[in-house]
Amino acid sequence: MRVLVCDPIHGDGLAILRAAGFQVDDQAGIDKARLVEVIPNYEVAIVRGRTKLDANTIKAAKKLKIIGRAGVGLDNVDVEVAKAAGIQVWNTPGAPSTSVAELTVGLMLSLLRRIPLADQEMKAGRWIKNQLMGEELQGKKVGVIGRAGRIGNEVSRILSVGFQVEVLGYDVIKPRGVPGLSYDFTESIEELLQKSEIVTIHVPYTPQTHHLLDGKRLAMMRRGSYLINTSRGDIVDGPSLLELLRQGQLAGAGLDVFHLEPPVDEWEKAMISFPNGVTVATCHIGAQTLQAQRRESVELAQKIVSEAPKTAAQIARPHLLDSSGSMNRP
Repeated sequence: MRVLVCDPIHGDGLAILRAAGFQVDDQAGIDKARLVEVIPNYEVAIVRGRTKLDANTIKAAKKLKIIGRAGVGLDNVDVEVAKAAGIQVWNTPGAPSTSVAELTVGLMLSLLRRIPLADQEMKAGRWIKNQLMGEELQGKKVGVIGRAGRIGNEVSRILSVGFQVEVLGYDVIKPRGVPGLSYDFTESIEELLQKSEIVTIHVPYTPQTHHLLDGKRLAMMRRGSYLINTSRGDIVDGPSLLELLRQGQLAGAGLDVFHLEPPVDEWEKAMISFPNGVTVATCHIGAQTLQAQRRESVELAQKIVSEAPKTAAQIARPHLLDSSGSMNRP
């Protein structure tokens, strides 16, 4: 089977695929036009977050049997079209959990102690110690939206064990238990927002979670509280968040994800450059660690090696879609 690698992944995963006899074509960084041109020649396509596999691209993939996403989010893949065409779509949801959770806590500490501002001022030759009175994370009440997921669970564990934080959780499903730890759960997002001093988001981006935190819900947050988003930018109503920061209703925001990446909208640029350390922004680096990248690559490669022969042995799928989205069965 031929494998098209569209985005950079750790070399250990590529080595596993090649050792198993797969023909791996590493075209990391391939552009959209070239992708549509070459994808008909491959049975497997591997992407991260950059490459978009939309309906038109999937329609062109005449041989494609597997889409592998090295990472968690599948918002860059038209999953419904892929499944309708008989294409398996796999991701690696557990691989980046630790890395994203650690960044989440890092953003909390950066805001509470204003670390980026202190660093910036020191490098500019200014000693502003008297302006940098901070707060401790220990003892804070932190609300975790998406508490039952892998990342939400790991954030909760780190906060509870490492910082003696009081964790509140909300999720549409009940979480798995963690031995030795207990968590309080709220009946609604609104209750969590009203009770928490810090709110952190760990849910996938879907049509149902678009602007999950809209202006009305954001306004329910306690005055002087903080918002952390390492999930997806459009889960939060960005302009409403900016306005609450300007009003002083919220004390700060830690953001690793944005409406467009890189950000281009003026309101989002204003939020990123908010003065005096009120916002801390990073460029979608939640899973950008050597350990997470290797886990994503290896786990995906092992899944392909294990499952691809079974997929290939199945009856040839009717994979072509006509322009209306209907299936053409040869």
